[in-house]
Amino acid sequence: MDIAYHYLKVDIRDGRSCHFWFDDWLGRDRLIDITGAAGTIYLGVQRHAMVSDAVTTAGWNIRGGRSRHFSRLHNVIMATNVPQTERSRDVVLLRHGDDDYRDTFSSSNMWDQLRTKRTKVDWHRVVWFPQGVPHYSFITWLAIKNRLSTGDRMRQWGMIQGCELCGERDETRDHLFFVCPYSYTIWEVRARKLMGSGVNPDWQWTIQRLETMGTNGVDSCIARLLFQTLIYHIYMAREER
Repeated sequence: MDIAYHYLKVDIRDGRSCHFWFDDWLGRDRLIDITGAAGTIYLGVQRHAMVSDAVTTAGWNIRGGRSRHFSRLHNVIMATNVPQTERSRDVVLLRHGDDDYRDTFSSSNMWDQLRTKRTKVDWHRVVWFPQGVPHYSFITWLAIKNRLSTGDRMRQWGMIQGCELCGERDETRDHLFFVCPYSYTIWEVRARKLMGSGVNPDWQWTIQRLETMGTNGVDSCIARLLFQTLIYHIYMAREER
């Protein structure tokens, strides 16, 4: 909830539904976060007061003008338009960007603000594309990150696991996709129709080839779907064994 407060601001109209201390109505964050609990004493406004409670018919009714602690905040409030009962209700605004607040919500925009952005990797379109099957894409993403529980990773946990498909003792991600004779036979006979006769069992070559095929065209889409489908089913077959 505390995170959400940083993306909300209230456009004061009548001041009756906006908390003086716990809502951002000055565009300077919540006042309780600026002053701390002592602010309620210095400004003379109760902790759970609404903005309208700090107003009389003569204007703002707050102390602190001569306080060396909060005189600047006092001046900012006094320079702000006083809420009026004849105006409409207060409006909650959502942040869409720096100094850009609106009364509409966009989940994609909010996600862009919350997430940590990093440089796009070259292989992102091999994994994520509109026609992809989500659980196939997820397993492919784990494979590219080398996070599947293949034999080399299991040895770090004290477990010995060879390739269940061909019997190779040193099972790795690169072996399983597609150095393993069993998995390569399945991959090669189908991939060469889309990627040409020079299909290679090397993992890095395969990823780079899929990247260079681009994202346009039926062959590119089918090649990526084929790649992800085989990654998923080969790994599931290996797990079942």
